[in-house]
Amino acid sequence: MNEPTKVHPKAAWDGDPPQVAAARARLLAATSRCIERDGLPGTSVAAVATEAGVSRQTVYRYFAGRDELAKQAIFAAADRLGEQIASHVARLTDPADIVVEAMVLGLAEVRSDPVLRAIWNSASPDGLVAELFTHPGGIAWARGALGRTVELAGWTEADANAAIEFFLRVGLSFLISASPERSDEDLRTFLYRRLVPGLGLAVAEPIPEHAP
Repeated sequence: MNEPTKVHPKAAWDGDPPQVAAARARLLAATSRCIERDGLPGTSVAAVATEAGVSRQTVYRYFAGRDELAKQAIFAAADRLGEQIASHVARLTDPADIVVEAMVLGLAEVRSDPVLRAIWNSASPDGLVAELFTHPGGIAWARGALGRTVELAGWTEADANAAIEFFLRVGLSFLISASPERSDEDLRTFLYRRLVPGLGLAVAEPIPEHAP
């Protein structure tokens, strides 16, 4: 009588476990690949473990679960985006110009970044993503990306937090629905006419009369 085949547990890291920081980095890289390929709905602890070539127990050793993995992968992509925006608007001195250019670039980059694009390709964006937008961490991220906007606008702390929350909510609405389609120039005009006044900012130059 043949003995049943024994299933041996998967050896994490092929028997060569890295340091904690390196292990977390590998798992986050695997998470990003899962999000790129399968979106957030298809990203799970099991999927990340398979992608990284480790056991699920190994993943849980470094992360609490799927939500923490997803959050950290999104944060990493958002940090790259924030640096791009901050660099792009650094030369600007009018807060209205800063928020408009930050929005235009941010929307374009979200749609081109593999991880961020995969999140918004879903017909129903994950609730986790919407929550992160207006989480205190999201507000802090936007403040960093917008550079000297708070100082130049003369906002109080309370006004700054409310204005940045509004800025993020507008960005969230554009990501959920890009219709009607607008060119970058048409989007700029729309933002100067609608977003800038909503933030309590003045426009330095006249807005074209054909603006929506």
